[in-house]
Amino acid sequence: MSLAIRKTFGEAVVFPGMELYAYPSPERLAEATEKQLRDCKLGFRAKTLLGSARMIAEGKVDLERIRTMDDPAALAELCKLTGVGEKVANCVLLFAYARLKAFPIDVWIERVLREIYFKGKRKVTVKRLKLFTQEYFGPYGGYAQQYLFHHARKTYRSSADS
Repeated sequence: MSLAIRKTFGEAVVFPGMELYAYPSPERLAEATEKQLRDCKLGFRAKTLLGSARMIAEGKVDLERIRTMDDPAALAELCKLTGVGEKVANCVLLFAYARLKAFPIDVWIERVLREIYFKGKRKVTVKRLKLFTQEYFGPYGGYAQQYLFHHARKTYRSSADS
């Protein structure tokens, strides 16, 4: 999908012996049709990518301004984008904006948190897990999240393969 988007909408960049493609700007993607994006094998993601690109191109969400916002405001701003929820917004904060406190929680992370830190406890809500990760891992929660994610994928994948 990534390569198809870059080849279809991005600019070619030539290095000695290879041709690469840059990611297109939101403005360029906003000009695309949903069908063109589906042709890049995005499936259901085509509609949400197009909606988000258009919101950014129209100035409804300013990705540069997010850099100056505190974490809760930045998270809320990213969640305005079409199809972006708290987990994806936290991923963007962690990986694109280097907000090391961001702690994306998906099914893998939820599973490993419950297994390691809340084993045998019932009715631990996602809200409680979020509060726990903020308090326990602090300003470097993003690093911890990556280790936990790796552990979960290795542990649960290995268990399923056995």
